[in-house]
Amino acid sequence: MKYFLSGLIAIGLSIAAAPSFAADSRNVSVVNETGYAIKFLGFNAPDDGMDEWENELDKVLQNQASTYVEFDEDDEGCVWNIRVDWQNYDESVLWKNVNLCKFNVLRLHYDPGTKTTSFIAE
Repeated sequence: MKYFLSGLIAIGLSIAAAPSFAADSRNVSVVNETGYAIKFLGFNAPDDGMDEWENELDKVLQNQASTYVEFDEDDEGCVWNIRVDWQNYDESVLWKNVNLCKFNVLRLHYDPGTKTTSFIAE
């Protein structure tokens, strides 16, 4: 019994000491609070140029809906450019050099008075 208990304690300590595999610090939930549907949501590294984008959406992101964006191990760095394209408009919104490691939620807002789109990082 003494050895069994010692074994359980050793296993418990090894599990507690093992590194945790937490989510990538760049992963982010994007919440659309703009009042408009979004057809394209893209992230690219500042060194990739403005022509290299991949749509992170499987379907149109409706107003008040959210999506979770996960980064791969191959992706490097915390600083990314973010592009949003609207479903019924030809214009895009671009934010450059956003440090994704500093927040987990990105809430997109639109101000009809100034006609500007912004985000709140949480």
